[in-house]
Amino acid sequence: MRHLPCKRFILRLAAALMLALVLPVGVSCNAPAIGEFYMPIPPPDPTIGQPTSETDSDGIAHTYWKVTSPPSFHLSESWVYLTNIDMGRGVSVQAAQDGSYTTQIEGQQGDQIIISVQAPNIETICRPLREGLANVACQ
Repeated sequence: MRHLPCKRFILRLAAALMLALVLPVGVSCNAPAIGEFYMPIPPPDPTIGQPTSETDSDGIAHTYWKVTSPPSFHLSESWVYLTNIDMGRGVSVQAAQDGSYTTQIEGQQGDQIIISVQAPNIETICRPLREGLANVACQ
């Protein structure tokens, strides 16, 4: 029974050391820029809806895809740029206060879409145009 307080002390010390090591790692994932060092944050992967076709006044058919992004406080009221690099065309949309946005982009299935955000520490991502959650990187 005499060794029980010593064991408690060792367990508390071990728990405190673990917390001291784990806490800074968890906080650093969303660290803001400090000087030249920062951790870039990817924008959330959007969901791409089923394509729709429209014919313009010249009789040319265009295929448009609805792109919807979930809320992300990192994108709050930022400008989001979606560029179809296979077509050389793009759209821009301002995210809502909660960071969500909805727009449509012209393209064909498999076209590569670059998504960039005018916000600090947000990295640019590339996603292939296809129906569903766009969580696969371009190749």
